[in-house]
Amino acid sequence: MSKIIGEYLDQLCSIEMRPGLGNMPRGFIKKLYKAARKPNENPLIYQITKELLENIKEGDTVFILTGAGGAPDFPEAEVDGILGAISIARALRRAKEVNPVILTEEHVKRPLKATSRAAGLNFIESTDDHMENSLTFIPMPISHDKSKKQAKKLIENYNPSAIIAIEKLSPNSEGVIHGSTGVNFDHLHTKPQYLFEEARERKILTIGIGDGGNEIGFGNISESVKSIMPNGSSCQCSCGGGSAANLSTDLLLVSAISNWGAYGIVGMLAYELGRPDIMITPNDLANMLKSCVDNGALDGLNGSPIYADDGVPLDAQLALATMINNIVEIGLTNINAPGH
Repeated sequence: MSKIIGEYLDQLCSIEMRPGLGNMPRGFIKKLYKAARKPNENPLIYQITKELLENIKEGDTVFILTGAGGAPDFPEAEVDGILGAISIARALRRAKEVNPVILTEEHVKRPLKATSRAAGLNFIESTDDHMENSLTFIPMPISHDKSKKQAKKLIENYNPSAIIAIEKLSPNSEGVIHGSTGVNFDHLHTKPQYLFEEARERKILTIGIGDGGNEIGFGNISESVKSIMPNGSSCQCSCGGGSAANLSTDLLLVSAISNWGAYGIVGMLAYELGRPDIMITPNDLANMLKSCVDNGALDGLNGSPIYADDGVPLDAQLALATMINNIVEIGLTNINAPGH
């Protein structure tokens, strides 16, 4: 039954809703999903949840990276990634007493903090504080040198059981970070490859969640991204490497909106653990999205302070949360229907 629930969640979270015209690629999510699913016998959400539960013990630390966008268009980041990161952090905190550490750039702090509080999590900036129901925020530097030094220090100090990246941009084959349309964002983002190199050496579980082929994890299918995405092999700068991510992870989840993939994982965790109380309810999601936008994050498609995520309005976001909750809650019931 678990694989069936995972299949439902994979399908639901990969339903694409993008404009018919404009510069945002449309009609590619299912192709990316199929490329990611090809070497996997199991549904992606099911497999990720299975690996998380096998690798994480109560009280462990988990790193969660997020934060897309940057000045001038997204000075305090975009909505996508933030809600998903906090959703996973909350679920792991409630279900396993995990210590979630959110790693992202300093400019993401304000919406991240507000969204954390809306989700019922205390926001702290030092693990020495030891507050109940909390997540820890650690800002990441931009330069290669500082990113490399921090990566080694973080792994040594915290010894995480898993590292999850959601909507976190990856360098391409030339080591340059881009948006999905091939815009060079390298000067705005931390250099995450050093953290994942350290994780690989120490055999720490790594997971990537994305929706555009340019995020961490899509290095697993970089050649497919180059052939599927319009700017996968050709970017809008002189590096010539395209938007396709070069940074791979142990597991990759492709979803229509990165946050949706995270909600799906939380739903699968709830099902596997028999803990529907850890899911993101529509009310939770409404509070989180509104707090995120009210505190500086912008809708990733419109670049506007509207209650939407990647152009999909609040009512559709709440419908998705309702369906995930229903899939899990109904799946946990045992009913003999009369007349069937």
